[in-house]
Amino acid sequence: MKSSAANNEKALLDKVLDSQISIPPQPAILLEIDRLLNKPNNQLTAIGDLINKDVGLTAAIFKLVNSSFYKTATPITNIQKAITVLGLSQVENLIKGIALRKAIGGNDIAYEKFWERSDEIATLSAIVAAKQISACNIAVDQAYMAGLFHECGVPILMQRFPDYCQTFRLNQGSNWPDFNEEDRRFNTDHTVVGFMVTKHWNLPEFICQAVRFHHERLNVDHAALTLVSILQVARHLHKKIHRLPDNEWAKIRAQVMEEIGVDEEGSIEFMEDVVEIFTHQQQ
Repeated sequence: MKSSAANNEKALLDKVLDSQISIPPQPAILLEIDRLLNKPNNQLTAIGDLINKDVGLTAAIFKLVNSSFYKTATPITNIQKAITVLGLSQVENLIKGIALRKAIGGNDIAYEKFWERSDEIATLSAIVAAKQISACNIAVDQAYMAGLFHECGVPILMQRFPDYCQTFRLNQGSNWPDFNEEDRRFNTDHTVVGFMVTKHWNLPEFICQAVRFHHERLNVDHAALTLVSILQVARHLHKKIHRLPDNEWAKIRAQVMEEIGVDEEGSIEFMEDVVEIFTHQQQ
């Protein structure tokens, strides 16, 4: 089975490379943090000093640690204390999400629309994970990172194919690529490209699988299926908030809600609660 999976992964990579698509390398700060984490004694002070050199990253960590997800008595303003509260694994995951935005970008409005959408779906995913932590066993930062990465193949394909945005009318904001149409036109799709990014950036395997299959409910391992379900709830609520149609939701709703541990009777209240929390956080 492992050999088959490895061969399949190699075939996907070869397909991406044949299309001359460039997968962004891991940023230097991630490599340095990995080096520090692998030392016998985790170098908390050294990691904090490294993070402090990046103003944007420091601000993001303080924003998360002082958010409603972490009920601290007083606001945290010391980076070492923030790392202690969040945990090194969560800090590393947060850095990966922020680094992704820096690694894949552009000035076109389509990129702005993409990151707005990714941020909102990531936040909704985190809220769902936080509410259902006992049923899903998916950490808030894992769900948030999956939301940020799950369609990161889209801006990479924007960079590779000049007619990509026009093909899917991405500048309008309400449109989004059909991954089957992507494959027909460009011989690959954003789920495959996103999967290769997550593998290259050493994200946990179940997150890589969730990115690969977020449009489907395939026979992946349980953690990946649960994370896919969280992403699908978040994507549905994102469309609901922005009053966009979601023709697929009725077909998958029952399976998705069952997977995240929400029964039919409580589903409406659950959805309303997630939207209320999200709206409050956006204010």
